[in-house]
Amino acid sequence: MTKIAIITGATGGIGKEFVKQISVRDDIDEIWAVGRNEDKLAAICSEYKAVPVQTDLTDGGIEVIQTRLNESKSDVRLLVNNAGIAYMGMFADMDPQQIDKFVQINCSAPAKLMNVVLPFMKEGSGIINLSSASSFQPNPYLAMYSASKIYLKNLSRAVNIELKSRGITVTSSCPGWVDTELLPRTKDGQTIKYTGMISAEKVVTRALKDNAKGKDMSVPGFFAKYFRFYSKVTPTYIVMNMWSNSVRKYV
Repeated sequence: MTKIAIITGATGGIGKEFVKQISVRDDIDEIWAVGRNEDKLAAICSEYKAVPVQTDLTDGGIEVIQTRLNESKSDVRLLVNNAGIAYMGMFADMDPQQIDKFVQINCSAPAKLMNVVLPFMKEGSGIINLSSASSFQPNPYLAMYSASKIYLKNLSRAVNIELKSRGITVTSSCPGWVDTELLPRTKDGQTIKYTGMISAEKVVTRALKDNAKGKDMSVPGFFAKYFRFYSKVTPTYIVMNMWSNSVRKYV
């Protein structure tokens, strides 16, 4: 039986790094790289000998993956829910369609994919869900993003407990700012400063190690670890005010 890893958002910086690192593992026979952009997906799959699954997770994509699993009856050793979207700005400036898309991609899609994949997982398998250090507290100007990552973190940790008896680990990866092409570098000619920004390589390396160790949380980098501790011991309104003061000028 073919041992596979499924990686969503495979064309992004973190997703591509997952494909790269998993491609050299001898316990995975095949990587299913899931993404929407045909050209980017083809390039990544050619470079790392992955199987492209071009689909939209909000428009029949979950069913596409489920059908392929039913047909192949593969042994899913690892699922990485990396696909997600972000928005920095005023919540009032969002429209209902944007809000629906946020919930679909950041919340519904990973939950549904976990549900679809679990019947194909055995003892020793793992799930990594890309949450964020933004899940440690509410974040004004990242309100929907922060809320969606809180959802994903809590879902991951709760399901991890439920799956203990099956020997399957669910890990929530909670990095701070990650150095990828998705982060804007300037705003109105002003350079944006991202405190504690780390590389996608460090995020992925830590997430894979923590999942293999059976941990339900992966917090890479000093800044994210500090922010987690700080958010625990500091009143939430103080954390939110400090956050607001640091990012308001970029909104």
